[in-house]
Amino acid sequence: MVVCWKCSDYKATLEYDNNKMNKVCKDCYSILLGQADSEERAKKKGILEIEAAQFSGNSIMCGFLQHSEKTKPWQKMWCVIPQTEALVLYLYGAPQDVKAQSTVPLLGYTVEDSLRSAEAPHSFRLTQSKSVHNFYAESEELKQRWLRVIRLAVTGEVSKPRPCSEEAAH
Repeated sequence: MVVCWKCSDYKATLEYDNNKMNKVCKDCYSILLGQADSEERAKKKGILEIEAAQFSGNSIMCGFLQHSEKTKPWQKMWCVIPQTEALVLYLYGAPQDVKAQSTVPLLGYTVEDSLRSAEAPHSFRLTQSKSVHNFYAESEELKQRWLRVIRLAVTGEVSKPRPCSEEAAH
């Protein structure tokens, strides 16, 4: 989670930021210093608080996608559809994040293969009622892989799990 200088007195080195000292929230501080009892924390976790790394190694699909909700600007997100919750798309800022920024319960969404544009050449859209999520992938092949998995999930079907790693997702 993003923490401003005024909101937290907790600091920790972050591996994905070249081990630089950064401000962190109280929960992340405890986890990074190994002070949190993992079993106790697991009982208290909300739906958005499941670590990306925990899902990524045991997911149907994961990787970076650009995401835009409705008309908001594009943002690079680490997207995960976990094996244990194959009907939910979790959106993280990075694979190392502890808390998802948002989730999309895929069941019932409509999947559209978007028209190509210069801004988002390999794009697709998820819509349901007034909820609109736009995505684009780095390549057409990657977009098609995401579409296959998501098209099954929106109908309630589950595809065969495919091991996911950061390297394979690029």
